[in-house]
Amino acid sequence: MKWIVNDLNIKKQADDLGISIWQTPSLLFLIMGIISIIVMIVVYFVSRNHTSPEYLILAETFVTVTIFVAGNMIITSVEKLTQINKMKSEFVAIVSHQLKNPLTGINWDIELLISKYKKGLDQKQLDIIKKINGSTILMTRLVNDLLDVVRIDQGNLFVNKDKFNIEGIIKKTIVKNESLTRQMNVEIRVEISDNTPQIVGDEKRLEVALDNLFSNAVKYNKEGGVVVIKVEKKNKEINLCVEDNGIGIPEKEQAQIFEKFYRSEKAIRKETGGTGLGLYIAKNIVEQCGGKIWFKSSEEKGSKFCFSLPLA
Repeated sequence: MKWIVNDLNIKKQADDLGISIWQTPSLLFLIMGIISIIVMIVVYFVSRNHTSPEYLILAETFVTVTIFVAGNMIITSVEKLTQINKMKSEFVAIVSHQLKNPLTGINWDIELLISKYKKGLDQKQLDIIKKINGSTILMTRLVNDLLDVVRIDQGNLFVNKDKFNIEGIIKKTIVKNESLTRQMNVEIRVEISDNTPQIVGDEKRLEVALDNLFSNAVKYNKEGGVVVIKVEKKNKEINLCVEDNGIGIPEKEQAQIFEKFYRSEKAIRKETGGTGLGLYIAKNIVEQCGGKIWFKSSEEKGSKFCFSLPLA
């Protein structure tokens, strides 16, 4: 019943697509159906007193032409939307690629400055450099997210199926988010056995997926909260869960949590920053690697995001 209501919510569809109500495919389909019914009823009442084959052929032709014209309007509208979406994706891809090169150069210059010329800098200057470095890391992450979204939308998010140990990407993710963890004063706990078997998937992309789950758990936690990363073997799969005791997700918003650009009202009020792309990207990466992703969340109690991957 819910999906029927969503399909009939033409205003929401128009807002989501960024078009007027009269260009919405659902409304055009509805209008086409109504026109077809009206035309067929009119033809029936007009032709019931006429039995000649010629008249019936003309009536049927009229109905067919009407449906064809209405259908052509819908196809034209959908084609325009497809072209606009393609242009938008290409624009985002071009801009993101152009941004990535100078950001990489800035990161290299900062690393060179810290590694070779650190002795000539006082503490205040080092603090400023660290802030610049933090900003470039955030920008690089945003650019990479945008590029991944374009690849997903175009069906070009290709993943490798390699064997690797999941413990490696957990360590990298924790190190990458050290400054955020310190800033939020969050305790990190890792529960993983010493003999965890290898899994199959794209190590670099799964690191991105885990990074999105982990950084969310830290950002939307309470100050002094706890984030637990737990790895368990179940049958022929490995389950990895990231659990926090933060603000949680309201039940009414949970159905939308994996949608592109979606951010819950509580997340926006917390003013943590974000694009609403992390969970969308994580879901697509995990599914492309042959796994599945799910979550449980209670408001003001915390959230638990998990994904499973096949064993090697």
